[in-house]
Amino acid sequence: MSDSLGKRTIKVRDLGLTDYKKAHHLQQQLQAERMRGEGEDTLLLTEHQPVFTLGRKHPKPNLRTTDEIVKAAGIEVAQTERGGDITYHGPGQLVAYGIIDLRQWGIGVVDYVEALENTMFGVLEEWGVEGHRHECARGAWVGEKKVGSVGLHVRRFVSMHGAALNVAPNMGHIALMNPCGLENTEMTSLSAEAGRAISVAEVAEAFVRQFGRLLECETTGGTTTASSNGIADL
Repeated sequence: MSDSLGKRTIKVRDLGLTDYKKAHHLQQQLQAERMRGEGEDTLLLTEHQPVFTLGRKHPKPNLRTTDEIVKAAGIEVAQTERGGDITYHGPGQLVAYGIIDLRQWGIGVVDYVEALENTMFGVLEEWGVEGHRHECARGAWVGEKKVGSVGLHVRRFVSMHGAALNVAPNMGHIALMNPCGLENTEMTSLSAEAGRAISVAEVAEAFVRQFGRLLECETTGGTTTASSNGIADL
């Protein structure tokens, strides 16, 4: 959390590969603590088991296929309280959830969303890929293809949910949905755009580095394993 001099600090917890619902419950617990003035601002890093998550205003999955094919592919569907439309999470994608008291940090919701986008742009740049915003939807884009998404839920100034950056996910899974509800939009990955294999672990380190730089905060904890944080059961 910010100290009395206004310094921003955030604890980084690397959860490893997680079940979406368990990680979502952890976010809710941490958000509730921060709303009570307890705990500390936290950046959760994870990869999820395959799942389509739905925004609060879009309870019906915006798919390019049938529910039966999605189920056969082993992809769960989960309703959330975040903004935006349908998003895919799965192995090979870095997901970053910031549970932050934005009021203590002195930033607004739009400022934070833009900081998450800029963080992804900074990560892409480390591999020589140019990212940008697009009028179609929030997130990170490379040309006319989307590579990263942003969606938040903020309650009493405390954020949860965050950003998801495609590193090398199952693009066949992603092709089953209309990303962010956009029917004519394609998605891509950092590995595809950079032309080489890149690991989520590498990208996680870059994300923390860029996040700390852009939001002018000290990060503690680092990109460690789930077991070292006592949360291996997620």
